[in-house]
Amino acid sequence: MMTRLILCLALATTLAGCVIGGGRCFFLEPINATLTGKIHFRDFPTGSGVDNVPVLALDRTAHVYAPAESHSCMPVNDIQLVGWSEFPPDIVEGAHITVHGSLFEAAAAHQHTQFLMNVATVAPVGGAGQSR
Repeated sequence: MMTRLILCLALATTLAGCVIGGGRCFFLEPINATLTGKIHFRDFPTGSGVDNVPVLALDRTAHVYAPAESHSCMPVNDIQLVGWSEFPPDIVEGAHITVHGSLFEAAAAHQHTQFLMNVATVAPVGGAGQSR
């Protein structure tokens, strides 16, 4: 009986923070995350004109734990990138990139996706300027 209890606890601990078939949940700041996808520079209309913002279209749906929104992990396919003043010249529209930084929830009008990432590093995947 005790062995069965220990196995159940080990299984529950292993699966904590996971989405079955979807991988682990990412946490909001200050925890860092690394995501991969294609970069797109999208235009969003605003009261004073148009915002052109970098959005990472993820290769695979990520799951983010946002306790203010839900007690379970929320699926995310697009992340707006912020905190990066100038992208390297090899990061062009449609480039396949890996981004490392911390995630946070949108709270202002100029934040156009549900979750955003404060970018710490960005690097092309598969060579400079290549898109897959």
